[in-house]
Amino acid sequence: MARTFVRAAIAVVFGVLVLGASLCYGQFTSNVQGVVQDPSGAVVAKATVKLVNTGTQITRDTTSDENGNFRFLSLAPGAYKVTVEASGYAKSETDITLLTEQNLNVPITLKVGAVTEAVNVTTEAPLVNTAETRNQLTLETDSLSSLPLAAAASFRL
Repeated sequence: MARTFVRAAIAVVFGVLVLGASLCYGQFTSNVQGVVQDPSGAVVAKATVKLVNTGTQITRDTTSDENGNFRFLSLAPGAYKVTVEASGYAKSETDITLLTEQNLNVPITLKVGAVTEAVNVTTEAPLVNTAETRNQLTLETDSLSSLPLAAAASFRL
């Protein structure tokens, strides 16, 4: 009978530990999603979307799909900054507050940006003088005598 009691007590303790561990295991269930659009309402594909938790500075990055959709899953509640960048558009920043177990939809409208590509052309003198075809070099006597010449005297040059 004592053995049965010990086995039952072990089973109860094990059950409490398993149940307690499953309750302590926490997963964040908040999500942020949205669509990136231009001012006309057309979707912007391949936009870079960055999500920064302003309290912890933890950053997550993603890219909008071909329909302009983006999604961040399993987020902790708190304050975030959403930054979106795409070629040809101005950078957009939005501050949001995410609550526990919230699915927050954040539509982003990008403004058309200015073209930032620049071409610089400079003129410089060429390194080689193409107008003259001869090569010239003046050697001093000390330099000439230190050159390795096979069986030749320096006065023959």
